[in-house]
Amino acid sequence: MTVSIHQPNFIPYSGFFEKMKASDIFVIMGNCQYEKGGYQNRFYHDGAWNTMSVSAGMAPIIRKRYLNPVQDWKRITDKYPVLHEFDELISWDLWRTNTAIIVKAANLLNIKTKIVFDYPTDLKGTDRLVDICKKNGATKYLSGISGKNYLDQKLFEEYKIEVEFQDEMKMDKRALVELL
Repeated sequence: MTVSIHQPNFIPYSGFFEKMKASDIFVIMGNCQYEKGGYQNRFYHDGAWNTMSVSAGMAPIIRKRYLNPVQDWKRITDKYPVLHEFDELISWDLWRTNTAIIVKAANLLNIKTKIVFDYPTDLKGTDRLVDICKKNGATKYLSGISGKNYLDQKLFEEYKIEVEFQDEMKMDKRALVELL
């Protein structure tokens, strides 16, 4: 049973969906710290960042709010009309908006992987990932390539969970706007 885990990126690129497709269960993790400058409220395409403004301050992803969702979304869809496919999913709630876009995009891309959500816990880092994997019956954890920089692979080994890293060289790097 292959499990992968990812934060709910906004308009994820193709590698996000490749990771999902290569998994039996894909866990969307929102009960973790929002990452300023990350991909939870923006995506990069055609040499430019496309951003939805968010509330200031430190808060878990699940509690972050978009500040001007209608105006920001209009600006983005003016550039990328194909994204009108997601108009009805845009709201003030970053978590709901992003997860709804991810689920709908997976359906549009004909990805049949089971999508589940994380849960509140005091566990951090690799301990948290291992716990999510155990709760979902993982025998393999599929990590993004950057996991090589922070995962404690010995913790996975203790629970007989193999760790595999996405091969960035073989990864399709197109934006979702190109896949639809």
